[in-house]
Amino acid sequence: MQPKTALILGASGLTGQHLLDLLLNDPLYAQITIYVRKPVHISHPKLVQQIVDFEQLDSSVDATDVFCCLGTTIKKAGSQDAFKQVDLIYPQKIAALQLAAGSQKFLVISAVGADANSSIFYSRTKGQLEVSLTALGYPCLCIFRPSFIMGDRAERRVGEKIGIFIAQLISPLLIGPLKKYKPVSALALAKSMQDAAHQFSNGIHVITSDQSKSSE
Repeated sequence: MQPKTALILGASGLTGQHLLDLLLNDPLYAQITIYVRKPVHISHPKLVQQIVDFEQLDSSVDATDVFCCLGTTIKKAGSQDAFKQVDLIYPQKIAALQLAAGSQKFLVISAVGADANSSIFYSRTKGQLEVSLTALGYPCLCIFRPSFIMGDRAERRVGEKIGIFIAQLISPLLIGPLKKYKPVSALALAKSMQDAAHQFSNGIHVITSDQSKSSE
């Protein structure tokens, strides 16, 4: 099998850090490029760090597979418009650039409840991203729709912590159609992205929390 190359967006985030570690230790990948605003303190012969200004980015890299773990909160971003830049505009732009450069797979973290027509801003933004990525026509598009993502974040997200606590309490009751609302660990989500990149070669695939390697 021809060695693969990857581009990770959001490699310094909760899920992105796990994904970076997994791919660096994955023998099927010969090179991992990450876009970062400032260098990460990791040294590895397969790692290429590119310091980028996402506002000005207009070039591409060699990557058969593109993994998008970009995401923020309205509180951290400062406004709804700033939030859309990170969660919608940047992924759209990079996806288009990479498709033109020959990337074959785009794997993106969306969210449970994503709906371009939703009255909820967050869900609507995630839905708009899914619609725009689908329209690009990637040979293989994998959309991950996790519920709450568990893990140790650098920043405090009080509302999210409360939501995770409640979700964990009621998790045994989330059966059937409700299983997709189970919380999932960042590591399990990262492993699912890695597995999907190896498993799928064509088509559009939607993976929910309960379909990840573990939703504990």
